[in-house]
Amino acid sequence: MPATAKKGAVRNVKRRPTTKPIAVALLDVGAIDPSPDNRQADLDLAPLVESVRTYGIQMPIKVRPKGDRFEIVFGERRWRAAKELGLDTIPATVEDLTDEEAQARRLLENTQRKDPHALEEAEAYERLLVMRDRRGKAIHTPESIAQVAGRSPAHIYNRLKLTALAPELRKAFYAGELTVTGAFLIARGIPTALQAEAWARMKRYAEEEAYDDELDDGGHLGTAAIETVIERDYAFRLDGAPFPVGDAALVAGAGPCTTCPKRSVNQPALFSEPDCKDVCTDVACWRTKVAALVDRERREVFAAGGTVLLQEESRHVFNGGTTLPWNSLWIDLDAACPEHPDRLPWRELLGDFCPPPVLAFTSAGKPMRLAKKEEVTDALLRNGNDLGVLRARAEPGDADDGEEPFGDVSDAPRTPSPAQDPAEARFAADVSRMSRQRILTAVVASAEAAPADDNRFVTLVYETILHGGFHNAVVDAVKRRLGKVPKGEQPAAALAAIATTIEAPALRGLVLELCLSRAAYFVMSSEKYPRDLARAIEAYGIDAAGIERAVAEELGAKRAAHLAKARPAGA
Repeated sequence: MPATAKKGAVRNVKRRPTTKPIAVALLDVGAIDPSPDNRQADLDLAPLVESVRTYGIQMPIKVRPKGDRFEIVFGERRWRAAKELGLDTIPATVEDLTDEEAQARRLLENTQRKDPHALEEAEAYERLLVMRDRRGKAIHTPESIAQVAGRSPAHIYNRLKLTALAPELRKAFYAGELTVTGAFLIARGIPTALQAEAWARMKRYAEEEAYDDELDDGGHLGTAAIETVIERDYAFRLDGAPFPVGDAALVAGAGPCTTCPKRSVNQPALFSEPDCKDVCTDVACWRTKVAALVDRERREVFAAGGTVLLQEESRHVFNGGTTLPWNSLWIDLDAACPEHPDRLPWRELLGDFCPPPVLAFTSAGKPMRLAKKEEVTDALLRNGNDLGVLRARAEPGDADDGEEPFGDVSDAPRTPSPAQDPAEARFAADVSRMSRQRILTAVVASAEAAPADDNRFVTLVYETILHGGFHNAVVDAVKRRLGKVPKGEQPAAALAAIATTIEAPALRGLVLELCLSRAAYFVMSSEKYPRDLARAIEAYGIDAAGIERAVAEELGAKRAAHLAKARPAGA
């Protein structure tokens, strides 16, 4: 005879912890009600109905007593299938659970199903997180949810972040257009209000710019490409902020960036990568601060009798970049004078004769107060400073590395190169980057094949150690050999592991590879290749031009194929 809620034997289920299996009872289907907290039961039931029709219900549902009836804890879809088939009874286990306990059991069942969707899992955790007791106190924390679900706290934090996905992104996620990692990167790095805009950019990038290796089999952006778009358009590095990050008064209520909880370094549970950059994850706040800075700078410059350049004028001043070109006709008034022995700022040297500032903005939005070189020269003389005297007083080598001296204003400046089409510039940069990698691979192969007493190897290593910087040499070496740095592993550890598996000739090639990589970041404007790489090309007789042609043809073919694929039929 099927049990009902009135049956004392079923009603008096004890809640103390036990390792014994809970007895299964046959309950009247009509005596059971669904839970208002279950949001998963409205999915397509047709396959389950057919399964129950053929095989019956293989697993009991879980219910709890509710007055004279029972309320489903989990298994509502099985109950609905039984009801649709007209079954009188259904196997169930009965426990007297509180709302909190029922929710926890439901969470466990949903998350322990085979392959639950990550967003369903995230929403289940979120419902636990917002639960309150009668005093209004939170019942769960991410750490306590981790204990209930048998997961790590990091997993819970990462899943909970998925609940920040905008509706458009949730739809794409459920449709398989996003991987779990891609969805997490978007939820973590882009505010919900801007995700629709970002998703449109990403789809446009996939259609117009991405190479084949950046797309999956369905033509959707892979994780690396999503990271590229986020880092390019939404993840603003604090060390490159155009505004003072410690300024708490720049935007009322926003506070300083230094202690902001939306700063990546202040969210270690979400940004646990060892090489994670210090970025702002609230692009809307960032844009607000940039706008406030622009407004403040404009007011101050106008008050000082200066002028403000339009966006297009600023772009020409900086040639589309973030610094003044070496041959610029302008001076940054707040920069140090490279020819002054004490490196005093131009503004201080000019004193009361400083020309009215001209406000311009770099491509990164950083404001700079400028003045024309001829105006600065005239003002220096009127303030009792002479460039010739300053040059004589300055110690040789005093100027900052890479900074051109002020020079004679009578020197005929070179005409700035016209702005290049972004797609063409990116293609040229890709050809250059890949060509250097292929050339370096050819150099290493030649070094490995050379005899052990080859003087070219010793000479090149000595010179690169003498002149080169470090930068990302280790990371690049690992990527060239493994394709990427293994997840969760430090690049140096990965490279050390590689070194233990290779013989002396290959190890010699690795040493030269590291040395040449160190120097590969320093290219003078007059050079085609870095100096040390050029020496290696000559020493080992590498056909650099041939390699570059082959790379250009390879990338050009990929680019053409991608453009043809993205072009509408009949266009």
